[in-house]
Amino acid sequence: MSIEKILVIDDEELIRDFIAETLRRDNFEVATAENGKRGIALFKEKSFDMVFTDMKMPDLTGIDVLKKIKEISPGTIVVVVTAYGSIENAVEAMRLGAFNYLIKPFSPDTIEAVVGKATEHQKLLNENQFLREEVNRKGGNNAPQVIAESSFMKNVLKDVSRLAKSNASVFITGASGTGKEVVAQAIHCQSSRADRPFIKVNCAAIPETLIESEFFGHEKGSFTGANNKRIGRFELANGGTLMLDEVTEIPLTVQAKLLRAVQEQVFERVGGTNSIKVDVRLISTTNRDIKTAITEKVLREDLFYRLNVVPIHLIPLRERKDDIVPLAQYFLQNSSLENHKEVVEFSDSAIKKLLSYEWPGNVRELANVIERAVVMNPSNTIGPEFIFVDTYEQPKKTFAEEPSQGILPVGVSLQELEKRLIIETLHKQNNNRKKAAEILGISPRTLRNKLHTYNYNL
Repeated sequence: MSIEKILVIDDEELIRDFIAETLRRDNFEVATAENGKRGIALFKEKSFDMVFTDMKMPDLTGIDVLKKIKEISPGTIVVVVTAYGSIENAVEAMRLGAFNYLIKPFSPDTIEAVVGKATEHQKLLNENQFLREEVNRKGGNNAPQVIAESSFMKNVLKDVSRLAKSNASVFITGASGTGKEVVAQAIHCQSSRADRPFIKVNCAAIPETLIESEFFGHEKGSFTGANNKRIGRFELANGGTLMLDEVTEIPLTVQAKLLRAVQEQVFERVGGTNSIKVDVRLISTTNRDIKTAITEKVLREDLFYRLNVVPIHLIPLRERKDDIVPLAQYFLQNSSLENHKEVVEFSDSAIKKLLSYEWPGNVRELANVIERAVVMNPSNTIGPEFIFVDTYEQPKKTFAEEPSQGILPVGVSLQELEKRLIIETLHKQNNNRKKAAEILGISPRTLRNKLHTYNYNL
């Protein structure tokens, strides 16, 4: 529930207490104020999700209260109450952002109906805000097309079709770029929750100090910078699906709280005391070896067993070569449209080159290679000379192998130097992230975040 705390402002004690008691019977936390000035002062002190304000009061009118509340917190729902109803007052209140306009006398049922509509309205606003942010990040809520020509991927899609009908938690493993998120979205879109939110959390990209708030939300004033109440991803996903991408990157301290939320579907916001009940289906992903993650105390074993009700493992692209050409043609079509090019086909020798490469970055690398080919290719047929994969196969000379005068090349940004240093250190350590992080003097988590920024896949 997104509405929990309600403020009632009315100079008539009987009306004020009547509204407050009706709301308290429905388990809302209610505060009251006898005039507009006191109400605004309370609103500044605490965080309220909804306000009932009388229209005619001795100090500030309901319109004055509405304006001030909207200045402080535009998202707060305000209902204006009056015994002197007029079309002009109602129009003015709605124009300034009032959610509803009630004329005295009214029954408890009327109050409950207004709060019920406000709750649904607030929930939709929260979901839409999140989804707008996802669209801006090209996250969206529409599942991309799943290309499956190999027998392996066809069997995966059969499993997806079967398990989508259940509410069981799913744990998807596989190397980076193999399509774990695509499969997760396919599960959601084929489930009975398809018309509800599909919320994604990239656990590796969220700072450790903020990840608990990202999951469960926080109350106003719960920590420095928490100027307003925030709804977390569990609450946003209520009724739908929550995808925990790179779940092994969640700090152990947060995993304990996550375990309870997974088991009981109950949690509290950071700084809050009210328990919030949700109905969320969990889909988790990781590119780590699970046994190693548990042995190294990166992932709690009890949390893994809760999340791993139905396991799905995706093999690398090099082990399902029947998917390479159909995927390449799919990316060719999309990249041609996005880049306003009329590239229509691959030459036979280009297809041969695509099939002979090992694709360490899997489907994600293939998509990038095809987009680059579309951008660089001058004709409507892509030849092998525009399939730039050789640069991925052989790492460049490391800084340590270059002569001393070449260690700091002129004309290269600090960001590019950092990127080269990190990637070359990884190559030197045979892609052992722990050893590379020690040499670089950073934490494995920081290293992983930087690799995500570079879109670099082992």
